[in-house]
Amino acid sequence: MAQSTTYPASPGDLGNPRRAQILDAAERLLHHYGHAKTTVAEIAREAGVSVGSVYLEFEAKDAIWVELSHRRHDAVLAAIRGAANAPKKLYAQRLQAALVARTRAFLALAERGAHAAELVHCHACPAIREAQEIYYRREREIIAELLQEGHDAGEFAIKDPSATAAILLQAFVAFVPPLLFTRAPDELERDVTALHQLLVYGLCRADPRSRS
Repeated sequence: MAQSTTYPASPGDLGNPRRAQILDAAERLLHHYGHAKTTVAEIAREAGVSVGSVYLEFEAKDAIWVELSHRRHDAVLAAIRGAANAPKKLYAQRLQAALVARTRAFLALAERGAHAAELVHCHACPAIREAQEIYYRREREIIAELLQEGHDAGEFAIKDPSATAAILLQAFVAFVPPLLFTRAPDELERDVTALHQLLVYGLCRADPRSRS
């Protein structure tokens, strides 16, 4: 199920090659050694710059991690948004595609190294937890917008798209880090689809009152 994901450089990286070089080096080290075991000195050596140069770009090691975390979360959001905006599909289909795209994007990150998933979930780094909270807010906004569009098109009956998006995403908590990485990858897309079918279309074929 997992597909390779290309992560574009952030706009800030493009205008500052040294900063981009440091970020890329830090990410390579983090993927293999993790947040706790990667030092600024090691990042500087991997990037081919001095420790002072690292601190000219970033005030602390956690500032590097949070920028990398935002970059990776942005890639997941882009995958969700791309699926949600797919043309010529019912909104229920777009919603399912967005949730599957999210799962694929997180799995692709986990394949980059033993510790790569720390960029989207790391208890040891408060900065990454803050980036994760920002991601959750932006994710809710994308799903709420999709629900609102579906409601306006007459496909969904929703009173509060934002609240509905929050509840919906809570139902899919098993398909985001850290729980996502405890499950068999080849089963995940099937399970996301099954849960989507249950939540969107329900258990009943018709209103039970019509049978009385």
